[in-house]
Amino acid sequence: MNESPPASSASLLTRTMPLSTFRFPGAISVHWFIYLRWVAVLGQLVTILAAWKWFVIPLQLQPLLVTVGVTALTNLTLMFWYLGYRLRVAEPAHSRLWYTVVSIVMALDLVLLTCLLYFSGGPTNPFWVFFFVNLCLAGVELTALVTWCLNGLAIVCFAFLLFDHVPLDALGVGDLLLPISHSGKITQIHTGVFYAFITCASVIVSFTTLVASRLRKRDEELRKLESQRIRSEKLEALGTLAAGAAHELATPLGTIAVIIGELQHQLQRENVDPLIQEDMATIRSELNRCRSILNHMSARAGEGTIERKETVQAKVLLDMILAEVKEPERVVVEIDPKAAGKTLYLEPYVTAQALRGMIKNGLEASPPEGRVSVFLREARNGIVLEFRDQGEGIPLHLLGRIGEPFFTTKSAGKGMGLGVFLTRSVVERLGGAMTVDSKPEQGTTVTCFIPAQNGSTL
Repeated sequence: MNESPPASSASLLTRTMPLSTFRFPGAISVHWFIYLRWVAVLGQLVTILAAWKWFVIPLQLQPLLVTVGVTALTNLTLMFWYLGYRLRVAEPAHSRLWYTVVSIVMALDLVLLTCLLYFSGGPTNPFWVFFFVNLCLAGVELTALVTWCLNGLAIVCFAFLLFDHVPLDALGVGDLLLPISHSGKITQIHTGVFYAFITCASVIVSFTTLVASRLRKRDEELRKLESQRIRSEKLEALGTLAAGAAHELATPLGTIAVIIGELQHQLQRENVDPLIQEDMATIRSELNRCRSILNHMSARAGEGTIERKETVQAKVLLDMILAEVKEPERVVVEIDPKAAGKTLYLEPYVTAQALRGMIKNGLEASPPEGRVSVFLREARNGIVLEFRDQGEGIPLHLLGRIGEPFFTTKSAGKGMGLGVFLTRSVVERLGGAMTVDSKPEQGTTVTCFIPAQNGSTL
């Protein structure tokens, strides 16, 4: 399916995550964003009334109050829309639609700020510095690309204010920053202020997007470490459970083995039906297999539940995976000669056992006449093992949960929901990655990337 895997396991894992868990940039919660806009509405209203009443500045109140009203109305609409939207989406603050809405609202805020400044002195109004506040907020909340687009919009808005605005003589700036449309000429002050705005805005955007990007990267690393820690704790608990089960089951299995042996000898002496003797031999064979598995589990428990890593050829690993597969005639294998010679460094028994579980799942999911295809392919710096069944597939709403411990799509009594979890844990511990891709009525494909030892071949 995939000739070469993505460069990182994170990008592979993202493919199996539902949209609701994909996190878009955003350090400010939805509630805080709406709250900040209400604070802005209140601050603008108080500032306008204070300048008009207390400082007796001749403002055009009607367009200013209309602009503040538009801000309040859009925030009220945003609030009610969000209340309805969060009922449909698990994490609305990290959805694609909410991120788009925030970007549009922030662009609208720059335009509304420009309208307020247009009717209150333009660049002579000291409150034009709030352009930088909006850009700083955008740098924290949005991606770098969107923030730079908003920076370009802010520059255009400020250039418009330099070109035209309603002058206020009460501000005492005289003819220093008259609108270019009134004076008909661009002075050095116009040029200096414009370039200063561009420089300051660009520096603020550069700094905030850089810091925000590093913080998001650190948070993502912390989330990965926390996920790995939780998975390790679950594996330790499963290891303890396995060791306990191996200890408890050893005695009854030994008793059963003794009884089966005596029954076989008695049946042979009495010349009982050969079919019964064959069934007893099958029981003995399966019993020996159970004891072999328990012995290995006990040995691993004594070594700290960690098998020693060895250098193994990819073809040898595949042979180990296929060695104990039931119904091998239903398994179709395709091997890339370039991948067969890849050198891997891993725990042979544990890795083979975990990957064999994917074939077992595929056989159980496929109809009796269905087959499971196994592909061994070369990939950059490693190999790809792909397991493809002919089952009914996994519903999309359940696909994101595949790999959780004790979650299974099988019917009751058919599985414990540990196979995919253990396989993913083993593969990721080797530095690889696993993806699960499924479509209804088209089967399921499990792709495992395992890194090679220094990318070498034998």
